Amino acid sequence: MTGGIVDKFTRLPPNLRGFIWITLSTFAFMSMVMIVRHLADRYNTGELALWRAFIGLSLLAPVFARSGSALFRTRRFGWHLFRNLMHFVGVAGWFYAISQINLSVGMSLQFTVPLFTIVLAIMFLGERVDTARWIATFLGFAGVLIILRPGLEPVTMAAVAAIVSAAGYAGANIATKVLMRDGTSDTIVFYMNVIHLPLALIAALAMGGISLPSIGDVPWLIGLAASATLAHWLLARALALADASLIIIVDFTKLPWVTLGAFVFFGEVPVVWAWIGGAVIFVATLYIVRRETRAAKTAAPTHD
Repeated sequence: MTGGIVDKFTRLPPNLRGFIWITLSTFAFMSMVMIVRHLADRYNTGELALWRAFIGLSLLAPVFARSGSALFRTRRFGWHLFRNLMHFVGVAGWFYAISQINLSVGMSLQFTVPLFTIVLAIMFLGERVDTARWIATFLGFAGVLIILRPGLEPVTMAAVAAIVSAAGYAGANIATKVLMRDGTSDTIVFYMNVIHLPLALIAALAMGGISLPSIGDVPWLIGLAASATLAHWLLARALALADASLIIIVDFTKLPWVTLGAFVFFGEVPVVWAWIGGAVIFVATLYIVRRETRAAKTAAPTHD
């Protein structure tokens, strides 16, 4: 029975399968955000990152065991270190923002990751950006100003943390692009968890120490690690199958899902300016992605 369902699924068009994977990833992501908010009053940001890395590493043990010593082999350890320093900034900043900020605002600011990726690609990869991409990028960052409205509203540390988090994730994206030239996703995930552990330990100690989780919180911490790991895995599957323009459209549904979850579970009312600014960021990002997709298809060699 299960085999028949799998066979039917694999026969679906790639974009449809990618659509299913990315849709599921948005639910996993929402679950992770809700769990972090639920636990934030009992554990500091470093502790949450520590348990996420430790339990995540345990959950991935079967995958690592299958790969064996191949996991350790890399000629780019410096890039792994850079990637995970940036990624840890992303995770820690995002966890802190989730615990403090209105979630509709935080989620909208997270959509700046592709914009920061463009800027960092110029700095680290020497990529050239034409005028249209620059205009779209500046339009996207104008969306950030709409959300934060500096001068009219105080810019909180949580909002700054959300923006720094987006820059951290963008830096990790750049390093991943370099590492995937001659590496594997298993090796990248392995080094991510291994490097995150000491970083999270240092952060947890610096932020007040590490407390032993209560029995009642253990399932929540397992859920945190599982939902975060699952969200990344599902996203990777989606990216391997579907057009990037489709991925970015569905990924934007994180905003309504997280906003709905915040209202249902925590009674949090969404901020209208976050939706307006988030929409501006989304339009700018979608334009960039679709433009690059068309350019890639035009540049692709044709075979008679």
